[in-house]
Amino acid sequence: MISDQFEGLDAVVDFGGWASNELIDTGADGGARLWQVLGYGLDQIDTGHVLQRGLLLAHTPGEVTAVPLAEHALFLILSIEKKLHEGQRSLQSGVFYSTMTGELAGKALAIIGLGASGRALARRAIEMEMRTLAIDVAEIPQSTLHELQIAVCGGLEDLHQVLAQADFVSIHTPLTSTTHHLIDGEALRTMKPDAALINVARGAIIDETALIAALQEGRIGGAGLDVFEREPLDPGHPLFDLDNVVLTPHIAGTTAGAARRRAMFAAENIDRLAQGLPLEGQITTVW
Repeated sequence: MISDQFEGLDAVVDFGGWASNELIDTGADGGARLWQVLGYGLDQIDTGHVLQRGLLLAHTPGEVTAVPLAEHALFLILSIEKKLHEGQRSLQSGVFYSTMTGELAGKALAIIGLGASGRALARRAIEMEMRTLAIDVAEIPQSTLHELQIAVCGGLEDLHQVLAQADFVSIHTPLTSTTHHLIDGEALRTMKPDAALINVARGAIIDETALIAALQEGRIGGAGLDVFEREPLDPGHPLFDLDNVVLTPHIAGTTAGAARRRAMFAAENIDRLAQGLPLEGQITTVW
């Protein structure tokens, strides 16, 4: 029985934070003290229930997947700018030299969420000679803005102003009640008609229905998506019919290096628990 597997355990490592309240109850009843989520996002787990059951709750920090998320965002940006789909269709039809592509140098990149992966992308944008704008709910130190060469940084109240200036918009914020459908129909209408939207964070940060309509009607130039409102994506989903969209199956953070770092972090946190030391990545409030 599942309940037998929890007897005598001090910690439970939850791959991705998908545990049901029933499973959390089983762990708590079995004597577990720590519920360690092997990932950053907590939108799939009832954090209030975990805390209510008296369990310590922790997740792995954004630094663990900062590099792969930034690299994947850049990959999606480049795939759109270099017209990956159009080039592949040309090859398949036997026609060469049929596509005029663009350059990233001089383009404006808006990063929504200047946490670990957002900052990692900003560093890469410097090398690509892009002009970087940012939005974050927290106040970012001037020293950080200077290091990352952020031209404009504002709060959520400045979102539409920043979106209107961007050639690429990349999402790097966690999914919370505040960020759910942050990029809605109104936000999409403020974007340039040739701008592209990138998402390696969580699907529900974007109103997917509004995004599809904007893409179909040519109100924005394209999208690069690794995450979706409902996963897995249905094979008949209308996003597959759009030539200006690049899709990947939620793999931005699933590199071998990130897996090792996640496992190492969880193991070290369990050691801290055993030694009575403060936990890293502990969550004390409801997400």
